[in-house]
Amino acid sequence: MKQLSVNHLTFAGKYFPDTLCARNSNHSSTSLQAGFSGMLASLILFLGLFVASCANPQQEQTLKDMKAHMAELEKNQSKTNANMEALNNKFLLLQEQAVISKKDIVELKAMAVPVIPPDNLKVVRLETGDIKKEEVKKELIKKEEIKKTESLPSAEALYNEAQNLFMSGRLSESIDKFAKFILHYPQHTLADNAQYWIGEIYYSQKDYQKALSEFKKAVDSYPNANKASDALLKVAFSYLELNNKEKAMDAFKLLIERYPSSEAAVKAVIKIQELQK
Repeated sequence: MKQLSVNHLTFAGKYFPDTLCARNSNHSSTSLQAGFSGMLASLILFLGLFVASCANPQQEQTLKDMKAHMAELEKNQSKTNANMEALNNKFLLLQEQAVISKKDIVELKAMAVPVIPPDNLKVVRLETGDIKKEEVKKELIKKEEIKKTESLPSAEALYNEAQNLFMSGRLSESIDKFAKFILHYPQHTLADNAQYWIGEIYYSQKDYQKALSEFKKAVDSYPNANKASDALLKVAFSYLELNNKEKAMDAFKLLIERYPSSEAAVKAVIKIQELQK
């Protein structure tokens, strides 16, 4: 019997060509390699997840530390803003005092100008009795003036006293003095300032409801005075602190409309832009 020239393998009484076995062997090897690669990929993934899971507590702690640091920075920024506002208020009060002092000096100089009597003035000789009566009268007038001074200081003196109390941190007493000033000198040029500072004191104490009420008084009672625009700006800020954004926006817009050339109006425009972002 002639031997087959085709190489073959015998299995279970059957023969298979070598090429077929080789092909099947390659296919099995590829399958094994694929299976091994899949297992390796799974292992790498598992190790990656394991490493990541091990790193998570550290990452979480880092995030907690960052959040705490951010909170501390925000707290410090809030304190800085409050301190800056307090310093700005004291600076404004010092400016007011300087203006008042300058005014007093001008008035004193005017009083010091000698009065020249007219040429036709007649000198009348007074009798001794008349002199005594005149002296008594002057003494009574002087006593009356002293009494008035003791009961009620001048407008400038009372206002300065209220300012000094404010700057020394005696805020409740300062409010009383400013209120007394408004009561006795409602038409004075500093009356609007006094009303504004009462609102500012409550605002610094974070009593925004009272601050709002006092700032509104300044706007309504002295709409044409120099502090009206600043008071209206603080009306808007008080509304913001009371979480009433709608009324705050209305106040900002009213400020821009009513006092367009004021510094407060510029601040209002900037704040509106911030709120609309």
